[in-house]
Amino acid sequence: MNRKVNSTDARTRFIKRFQFAGTSLTLAILTLVSAAWDAPLRAIAQAKSIRNYGERAASSPWYNHVYSNSFDTFYRNPFYAVPTDSSVVLRIAGPQAMTGAAILLSNVNGIAGASVSIKMHRERSVNAASHGVSSHATAVVYEGVIPAFDLRKPTVESYMFQVQEGRSVAYYGNNGNGYGGAGSIATDPNLLIGYNLTVYDHTFVTPSWLRHGIIYEIFVDRFDNGNKANDPSPTKNLAIGQGSQGETLVPIQFHKNWNSTPYDPNIVVNVNSKNDLKEVALRGDGNFSTDFYGGDLRGIIDKLGYLKSLGVNTLYLTPIFQSESNHKYDTGNFKMIDPSFGTLKTYVTLAKDAHKMGIHLILDGVFEDTGSDSLYFNKFGTYPGIGAWQSYQNPKRKSPYSSWYEWSPGNNPPYIGWSGVDTLPQTNTQNKSYQNFIYGMYDKAHRKNPATNSVAAYWLSLGASGWRLDSANNSNFSVAWWTAFRNAVKKVDPNAAIIGEDWNNPTNDGGVDWMTGTTWDSTMNYPFRNAVISFFRGNYDDGSVQNYAMSASQFNDTMMQMLQSYPTPAMYAEMNLLSSQDVERILTILEGAPNYSQLSAYAQATWKPTPAQVATGVKKLELVTDFQYGFVGVPSIYYGDEAGLIGFKDPLDRGTYPWGHPNAALLSHYRLLGAIRNAHPVLQQGAYLPLYAHQNVIAFARTVRDGVDVLGHRAKTATAIIAINDGAARTVHVSVGGLLSNGTVLHDALADGRAYTVSHGQLTLTLGALQGVMLF
Repeated sequence: MNRKVNSTDARTRFIKRFQFAGTSLTLAILTLVSAAWDAPLRAIAQAKSIRNYGERAASSPWYNHVYSNSFDTFYRNPFYAVPTDSSVVLRIAGPQAMTGAAILLSNVNGIAGASVSIKMHRERSVNAASHGVSSHATAVVYEGVIPAFDLRKPTVESYMFQVQEGRSVAYYGNNGNGYGGAGSIATDPNLLIGYNLTVYDHTFVTPSWLRHGIIYEIFVDRFDNGNKANDPSPTKNLAIGQGSQGETLVPIQFHKNWNSTPYDPNIVVNVNSKNDLKEVALRGDGNFSTDFYGGDLRGIIDKLGYLKSLGVNTLYLTPIFQSESNHKYDTGNFKMIDPSFGTLKTYVTLAKDAHKMGIHLILDGVFEDTGSDSLYFNKFGTYPGIGAWQSYQNPKRKSPYSSWYEWSPGNNPPYIGWSGVDTLPQTNTQNKSYQNFIYGMYDKAHRKNPATNSVAAYWLSLGASGWRLDSANNSNFSVAWWTAFRNAVKKVDPNAAIIGEDWNNPTNDGGVDWMTGTTWDSTMNYPFRNAVISFFRGNYDDGSVQNYAMSASQFNDTMMQMLQSYPTPAMYAEMNLLSSQDVERILTILEGAPNYSQLSAYAQATWKPTPAQVATGVKKLELVTDFQYGFVGVPSIYYGDEAGLIGFKDPLDRGTYPWGHPNAALLSHYRLLGAIRNAHPVLQQGAYLPLYAHQNVIAFARTVRDGVDVLGHRAKTATAIIAINDGAARTVHVSVGGLLSNGTVLHDALADGRAYTVSHGQLTLTLGALQGVMLF
C-alpha cells in the first residue's frame, strides 16, 4: 500500500490536528519516560550540532546548510526505539530561505512499499544557537510528528526528509555509514538511505532480575570437576568421530591433566618437523569434540560462592542434556541430564542452591537440530525404539520422529544437516508435533512430569529461570515460531528470560526484525563485542569476523546507533559479551595475538604472549571491562576470562578454568567491578549520555533524573561519569553543563575514591595511559 498525502486531504487534516491538539498526552508520557535523556542531552549533544552546522553554513548551495541529527533529542524525540501506538517528533534545520519540509516515511506499519509524506511546520520563533544551529547563521527549524497511526505494528520503519527552497528540492537522509546521527544531503532520494525507526510492541517487558544482573557463562566440561565418579571413561563412553568414511562411533578421549590444552584436529602433523611429536599430542585422535576433562554440575555447585564474589546473579550454562560430545550441542535426549554432568537430582540441587544465593540459571536450548546419535534420530541404533533414521531406512518401521526432520532423498546423507554437518540433522520446525514437544505441552497440574510437559516448560518447572536460544536466527526459524515459544514460556513463568543467539543486528538481520517485543527478551550481543575489538584492538581477524579499526567518535556512534536501534527493554537486558564458547577469548586479542589466519593450528595451540604482552593485555582488559560494566546492558563473563584464560577460537577457547593459578590482579578487578555495578543501580537503569569522544578517549554519563529511569520505572536520581583512555596519558576537559552543577564533587570508585570537582561546567580529568575512571 502506498499512501500519498497532500495538504488538502483528510489525512493531512488529521496530522495537523494530531500535531497541534492531540499530542499533548502522548508526548507528555514520552517526555516522562525519556526525561533522563532529554535535558542533559540538549545541553551537551546540541553543542556538537552547533559546530557541525556552522561548518556546513559556510558552503553552498542552499541545501548544504540543512541539518538534522537522530542522536540529538531536539531533532528526534524520543531518541530511542519507540513502542507501538506512540509518536515521534522530528525536526530539521535549514537556511532562512527554506520554504518547506516533509517527512517521507516508508515501510509504514510493516507493509512493504507503504509510504506516507507528513508535512512539517515552520516554528514561529527560532533561537538558532539553542536549536543546534550555528549562532551566526540565519536559520529556520521545521517540525513534524510521526503519529501513532503510523506506528501501530512492530517493525522497522524508515524516514528521510524532503526540503525545498522555492522550486528547488533536496533530500536529507542517513549518513553513508548508516550509523545515524548527522545525515547526508542529495538532490536524488535514491542516492540516500533512510534513518531506521524501530517500533516494538508496547507491551514488551524484560525480567528486572536480568536487567539488573551480571551473567557468567560456563562451558560445563571445562569449569570444575566436582565429582570424579561420573567422569566419562574411554573404555565405556563412545562419541561420534567424522573421518574419511563418514560418521563412526569412537572411544572418547579423557584428559588426565586438567590444565592440558584441548585437542585440535585442525593440527596437521608434519613428520619432518622437529615438533612432530607435539603436533601428534595436541591433535588427539583426529576427531572433533571427543575429548573430555570431567567438569560437571557438582563442580558448579561447589563454586557458587566464588561466582557470588564476582557479583554474578545469572549463570548461563552451555547444553547440559544427554549427548555424546563434549559440547552437547548435538542433543541426544532433551529431557535427561548428561550422566557425565550428574543426575536430575544434581541439577535440582544446583538450581535450589543457586536460587538461595540469588543466582538464576539460564539453559541452552538447541532446537534447530538434534544429534544424529539421539533418541529421536538414532542413526547408530544406540537408543531403544525406532528413530527417524531407522524409519527412513525401512518405511515399514514407523517412528513418531520421522516428521521432525528435513529430508533430502538422493543426497548423501539423505537429510539436511545444520550448516551441512552430518552429525546435526536439522529439525523441521514447522512440524506441529515437534513444536508441541519443544514448547507446546504444559501440564499445570503435573509440572514436573517429563511426559506431559514440553522441553521448555519441564526445565522451567525444575528451577531454570530462562533459555538462551542457540542459532536463533537460523533459516528454519521464524518470528512466528519464537512468538509462540515466548508465549508458552511466559505462561509457565512470566519472569523467565529468553536470550537469542544472533551475531547481527537483530532488528534488521537480512531484512528480518527479530526484536519485535514478541519474541526474545534480548540477544547475545556480538555487535557489542565486534565494536569493542575494533576500538580497543583495531584491525583484527578473529577467525569469525574481520574487525576494522574505529576512532573514538566512530565507536561512540556505533554505541549510539545500537541504543537507538534496539528496543529499550531489550537493550537494557542485552548480554554484552566479550568472549564466548564460539569465539576467540578477548584477552588473546588484547595481548596482541596475530590474526587468526596468520597462524597455523599448531601455532595457535602453542602461542604464548610475552610478559610485556601479558601486562599490556591485562591492563587493556581492565579498561575494556570498565567500559563493559559502565555501558547499557548486562555485563557477561565467559568463564576464565576473569582469571586470565587465553585461547584462539574453538576448540582452544574452551580450555579449563585455571584453578589455583588465576591472574590475581585481573580477578581482583572483576570483583571490584561487580561490587561497583551492584552498588550503583544507575549503571543498571540509567540513560546513556555521550560526553566526549576524541583521541582514544571515550567519556559518557549514566543518569537517572527526576526519579524516573529510561523504562519509566521509579528509580533513585543519580549520575555516574565513566571515562576510558585507550591511549597515552592525557588531560581532557569533559563538558557536563546541564548535567552536574559547579562545585559537585565526584569520587572514582576505581581509585579508592579520588575526588574530582565540577568547575565552569567541566570535569578536568588527567588520565594515565590505559586508565579508566568511574565517578559517582
